[in-house]
Amino acid sequence: MSDTGARVYPPREDTLLLAPFAEGTRGLRVLDVGTGNGHLALIAARSGATVVATDRNRAALEALSQVARQERLPIEPVRTDLARGLGRFDRILCNPPYLPTPLGASDPDPMDRLALDGGPDGCRVTERLFVDLADHLAPGAYAFVLASSLQDPHAFEKILLEWRTGGGEVDVVARRELEGERLSVVRAYRRT
Repeated sequence: MSDTGARVYPPREDTLLLAPFAEGTRGLRVLDVGTGNGHLALIAARSGATVVATDRNRAALEALSQVARQERLPIEPVRTDLARGLGRFDRILCNPPYLPTPLGASDPDPMDRLALDGGPDGCRVTERLFVDLADHLAPGAYAFVLASSLQDPHAFEKILLEWRTGGGEVDVVARRELEGERLSVVRAYRRT
C-alpha cells in the first residue's frame, strides 16, 4: 500500500532515510511537517505516538485521515503552512521541498510544486522551518530534517549558523549517497 493513495509525492529515498526517526516514538507527541504521502506519520502512529500531520495538499490530508480512521490511529491531519498555529512536540519530522527551482521554472502542477520546489537555492522551505522551529520543540525534543547536496551549500550553512547562533545544535545523523546527490538527515535541538 502506498499509505494514502492520493496524488502526492510517493515515498522515495528521502522519505525512507527519515523513516527510522519516526519509529520508536511510543508515548511521544510527533509533528510530521509537510506529511505528503503520510508515510512518516503512519510509522510514528503505528509505533505508539500521537501524531499531528500538516500539509497544504487537501487531498493528501484526506487520504491520510481515511487510513488513520481505518486503522484507528491517533493522527490529526491539519491543513496549514508548515507548523503554523501548532504547539510544541517531542519529535518533529520534515522532508521539505529541496530541489533548486530557478525563478519562472516552477512546475505548473501546484501539488508537484508544493512537494518539490525549494526555491532558487533549494532552501526556501528549510529556512522558513528553522526560523520557527524553536517555537515547536518541547524541552528535550528533536527535529529531524532532510537535506540534499542539491541545495546551495552556502544558503544551507547560513540556516544552520543562524540556528546555532540562536542557541540550537545540529548534527548529521544519517546519510545516503545516490547517483548525483547525497541525502542527509539533520538533527536539530535546543541546548539545555
